[in-house]
Amino acid sequence: MSAADIPEKSWDIPFSEGTPMYEQFEEIISENRDIIIILDDYWARRGTGKTVSSLQLADGMDQTDEGVTWSKVSLEPEEIRNAYASEERRSGLVLDEGEVGASNRQAMSKTNQAIREIMSMGRVEQKYVVVNAPTKGFIDKDILKLADVWISMVRKGLGLVHMLEWEPYSEQLLTPAKQWLEFDDIERGTDLREVYNKLTAAKQQRIDGDGGEEFIPRAEHLEKLEKAKKQARQDTRDGIIRGLLNHPEIQQFPVSQRMIGEAAGVSQSTVSNISDND
Repeated sequence: MSAADIPEKSWDIPFSEGTPMYEQFEEIISENRDIIIILDDYWARRGTGKTVSSLQLADGMDQTDEGVTWSKVSLEPEEIRNAYASEERRSGLVLDEGEVGASNRQAMSKTNQAIREIMSMGRVEQKYVVVNAPTKGFIDKDILKLADVWISMVRKGLGLVHMLEWEPYSEQLLTPAKQWLEFDDIERGTDLREVYNKLTAAKQQRIDGDGGEEFIPRAEHLEKLEKAKKQARQDTRDGIIRGLLNHPEIQQFPVSQRMIGEAAGVSQSTVSNISDND
């Protein structure tokens, strides 16, 4: 095995020609497929540059004009799942919860669920997903069977690349080591450095307990919003009916609850319930 640097971003292949990663990504590009890369630390340690390496890797593979932006990285698995469906094709995505949220199995289960949903969406969105995890063992075995590459950081800036190959006869996941990848620090003053800084700040905010509420998936958010709108309309309607029931002029005349209900567009029983609750 020889060391292979990731050169500056090119339009097509961000890996040195002739290396296994070059051949792998060339095949992914030509066949319009996704790629999922698991990046961890060989010793399950922190501080070995997993976040920098993940961002460099995703930005190198990203084929869009803007490269990896803030909308393409997150600590939240649900956000990456949504980004998979919404971001431009051939975008690089980074799920980086290895330093904070993925430090326990309960949190990591959200990562496994998000990756599983990406793999089972039934369509290929040509996205290049890098999942930063404390150790490969935190990823469920059925997901590893469908992932493509495992990169284990042996020290800061140096990762050992393994191809994930499912052997159907023995039903075993083979992980042959293929090459080394070296990662430099992200250049200061660049857009990617700004993304890194925001991600680092988000981690620190979570560590400090100021992360706020958890991310709500878009579908759930829309459902809650619709319920809130419906409740607001109902409260307004009930207020109008109460106003009619208690209006002095209405009380002077024999106006039935059925008539009020017809005027308000509701049933007599609804008017009765509102009246009983006052």
